[in-house]
Amino acid sequence: MVPDTSFSKRLRKYLLDISSTIDKEYYPAILGLALSLAGRSDGSKISLISEQSEYLDLLVLAAKESKLPAPERIVYAKGESLIFDLNQFDPCFREALPDSDSGSHLPGSDSGSHLTDPDSGSHLADPDSGSHLTDSDFISKSSLSRQMFLGHTFLACGSLADPNIQFSLEWQVATEEAAKALKSKLDTWSLNPGLTSRKRIHVLYIKSGESIADFLIMCGATDLLLELVDIRVKREVSAGVNRLMNCDEANSNRQVDTAARQLTAIRYIAAKIGLSVLPDNLRLAAEARLAAPELSIKELGEHMEPPIGKSGMNHRLRKLEEIAEDLRQEEQ
Repeated sequence: MVPDTSFSKRLRKYLLDISSTIDKEYYPAILGLALSLAGRSDGSKISLISEQSEYLDLLVLAAKESKLPAPERIVYAKGESLIFDLNQFDPCFREALPDSDSGSHLPGSDSGSHLTDPDSGSHLADPDSGSHLTDSDFISKSSLSRQMFLGHTFLACGSLADPNIQFSLEWQVATEEAAKALKSKLDTWSLNPGLTSRKRIHVLYIKSGESIADFLIMCGATDLLLELVDIRVKREVSAGVNRLMNCDEANSNRQVDTAARQLTAIRYIAAKIGLSVLPDNLRLAAEARLAAPELSIKELGEHMEPPIGKSGMNHRLRKLEEIAEDLRQEEQ
């Protein structure tokens, strides 16, 4: 029996459950990843909308533990939004967010900034490394493990269709830059998603049941993986049965057409010259076909006295068709 709760919702619940044990040092990376993938910037504000109240609770906690400003939270009829003031972000955190699709930098950003404040409490990079923070660092240079990274990309903007209906895993990403960075990251793990756009939303998608199973393995979602594998096996068996049925139907249609052609030839011979003038082997074959038009050639041969093989029976029936064709030619 398929559980009532959707596959996608159960995956989200699992990912949120394991997120409750994440070390606080990863909170900046989690919040930055969410805003990079699903955040919409508008002037000095960046907002993130979700129907998952528990996920937004996690992001609010992540902001608090990362010593980042608390967001404004607005509740709608369907979902909620978190609105952050970009000007209140630490410069290094703001720098690591991707540009908007317009190509302009986020307010207050400076692509040449260094992370030089070792006391900021941020875990974005090593202050002693001298490295620059560039756009999409929360994606391309994430400090999260593969399991955490994949899980939080799904929580931020992912969806998984009911595998009983279709195999479809998607990420709906806010900006082209972030979508390309995410695709590059997923490609390194051989997930190889496609990339397209729908109404200004950049969509990464996977349609392969095997690749979706790999994704669940990487997320550690064992129970859902086993369910998916069971569904895949059932679908493959069902597809195999359908192919066999279609093949049987095609064979049956060919058998009917062949028998009809043979009956026409035999009746034509009977009407023109009579079956009695035929050699005994052909006469007996003709009489057997007239008596059992529903049998296959193999079955017809088995009913002969003595029984003959399929090739022998087929040879006699073809000879009858040739005789009928010769008679038609003579008549013309």
